[in-house]
Amino acid sequence: MKIYEELQSNIVPVDLGDRSYPIYIGCNIIDKLGECLAFHLGRKKAVIITDSNVGELYAQQVKQSLEAAEIQAGVIEVEAGEQSKDKEVLFKIYDELFDLEIERSDTIIALGGGVIGDLAGYAAASFKRGTKFVQIPTSLLAMVDSSVGGKTGINHPRGKNMIGAFNQPSFVFADVNVLQTLPGRELSCGLAESVKHGVIRNLEFFEWMEANHETIVKCEPETMAQLVGENVKVKAGVVAQDEKEGGLRQILNYGHTYGHAVEVLFKEDGHNRYHHGEAVSIGIEYANKLALQKEMITEEELARISELMVKFNLPLEADFAGHPEVTADKIDEAIKHDKKVKDGKVVFILPKGIGDCEIVC
Repeated sequence: MKIYEELQSNIVPVDLGDRSYPIYIGCNIIDKLGECLAFHLGRKKAVIITDSNVGELYAQQVKQSLEAAEIQAGVIEVEAGEQSKDKEVLFKIYDELFDLEIERSDTIIALGGGVIGDLAGYAAASFKRGTKFVQIPTSLLAMVDSSVGGKTGINHPRGKNMIGAFNQPSFVFADVNVLQTLPGRELSCGLAESVKHGVIRNLEFFEWMEANHETIVKCEPETMAQLVGENVKVKAGVVAQDEKEGGLRQILNYGHTYGHAVEVLFKEDGHNRYHHGEAVSIGIEYANKLALQKEMITEEELARISELMVKFNLPLEADFAGHPEVTADKIDEAIKHDKKVKDGKVVFILPKGIGDCEIVC
């Protein structure tokens, strides 16, 4: 089909046997979504799940692309923010899916960042025991990380992402031009995951980010397309070998063990003080210092990683002084309840130089 041929050079495959799917990466490709959906799934009905920020910017454009391909499209909008990864919001989505008469063979489209991808993906996995699912990530964090690999879910009061399922999409459609409307803080959050991928798996990619940090921060489209592509290759390669985190995929949690605790515990006005990527950055610095103690990395390597994160406007340490209610003991307790704990032992991913890592309990 013409649309597939046009985008062929911009496809990164995720090889999972009969659950394999392509990740489309490009500039100004969002208007081609309808053709792409018709090519892959052939259905004439879809529903777009988005949030109050992204919906205002892109929901109608996506809807028009679907309708141009003769696909009937509805829109479900939820409040923007992590608080929407909640059981009550999930059940409201179910209600609207019933109202729209969505069938199991229809398609749910996640249009948004990581929160929407997780929420819509879990709705798709669970509604009528599973419907078709497509990801259109609109944040850098979602493009380079959360939209790839099939992790979906909602939060529980006792832990982040504790209720969920592995649900691989039919395809991922990443238009880097949408990053032009992304706030700088959100861009930095995605770059934390980029640093992660370079450190654990790809020294050459890490060095490329060091050399191109200025154009990356400026969010130049061609540079961002290359950045997203290199990230996706790393993650897709890991996921293809270990889909459900039984072994190798655990390395993608570099920075997340400590980072998740920081994300959950530090609050301001009832909201998380640190966004996910910021918390991961803090967690990376913490893991690097553990690795230094174990002589797995040198002081020079630690400094290079820290310097790149600073260039990407990421924090290296949590503000304990500004949050006296958070103590080291509370951090330790939160870590013990993390879903990555195995046989009662806390799992850390520690770098071995730059470009390799090790799972340490």
